[in-house]
Amino acid sequence: MQKKLIALAVAGLVSGAAFAQSNVTIYGVMDATYDNVQANSATAGSGNNYNSRGRTTFNSSYIGFKGSESLGNGLTAVFQIETGIGEDPSGSFGSVGNKNYGWANRDTMIALAGGFGTIAFGNITGPTRLLGNVMDPNAGATGIGANTALLGKMGGGSGAGVFDQRLANAIAYISPTFNGFYGVVGYQPNESRSLDTSANSTDISAWTLGGVYSGGPILAGLTWTKAKDSDGHGGIAYNNNTVGTLALDDASDIRAAFRYDFGMATVGIMYDRMKATINAGNDAKQDVWYIPVTFKLGNGKIIGQYGWAQKVKVGGNDVDDTKAKHFEIGYEYNLSKRTMVKALWSQITNDAKASYDFLYGVSDSTTTSYGAGVKPGADPRGLSVGIRHSF
Repeated sequence: MQKKLIALAVAGLVSGAAFAQSNVTIYGVMDATYDNVQANSATAGSGNNYNSRGRTTFNSSYIGFKGSESLGNGLTAVFQIETGIGEDPSGSFGSVGNKNYGWANRDTMIALAGGFGTIAFGNITGPTRLLGNVMDPNAGATGIGANTALLGKMGGGSGAGVFDQRLANAIAYISPTFNGFYGVVGYQPNESRSLDTSANSTDISAWTLGGVYSGGPILAGLTWTKAKDSDGHGGIAYNNNTVGTLALDDASDIRAAFRYDFGMATVGIMYDRMKATINAGNDAKQDVWYIPVTFKLGNGKIIGQYGWAQKVKVGGNDVDDTKAKHFEIGYEYNLSKRTMVKALWSQITNDAKASYDFLYGVSDSTTTSYGAGVKPGADPRGLSVGIRHSF
């Protein structure tokens, strides 16, 4: 994860010996777990609960290709293509139900790097998503314990929230690193703009920027992302079981994080605020906090985190019973430099109107895309054991 701090997902391409290479590197991760999950105590009664069930999940497993070419005069062309891999063989590089493993659906880009920094085009992990990933104590920031359980979901939902998805068809500038600090500016253009004559026309674009400092035992970051529908017809779809379907004219997210490495242990804190303007004229917002920790033990480490989502506010007023808490505890044991086994327990406690769910949700285990989540009041919980191998 530290490699990604250099510059978005370009890190492995524009650092060190990569400048001198013209060959293609194949790399990836296989991460499989057996999960036993459930979600009980729904506000509306037992008919809205999810009974205990087992499943096998390939948590953000992928294969990638990367390479570079030295162009002289300090310039380097770099590229990266990543594709997700699923647990259903017929779904790999294709679709099964809601699963979509389409080619190059992960970090995929072409970039030009030099003393001025890096300019990249493609499907890019923006600074807000990256900061959340870096602060997550789970290897690969994936699985039912990931902090995407609460981040940027405005009251509920399964999968990753809207600000923890990649920026498709985007352009980004990544500065050189100065004394441990680098900055990022990214833009997702309004290529989905519809006909101006349409009563429900959309003109959606997004900006993102952030800065990260990594030096010695300290990691600190601050990011901001904003998506806007300039036509004002609420084209930014947002829907969950807490606040229902909202037509948003714009949505923004501020994320700040700090982590200290004591050697044997790490402790961090992360703050996230999502705001949205509803086309009916009201503003909605919510604050989320996370405290991640790790502690080295034997040939592995104990991982844990505690997060809490505060009440959703609409029009300046609290929406009662919309809070939630997330607790995770686990252990990752290294069998080698590239292979680990792991076990963890993760649970979410939802208020009566909250509907938060895991990255691989109890309500929808087939995708990490944002979804409606469990029914209000239901409390997702699960035990996960598995193996992770990097190549």
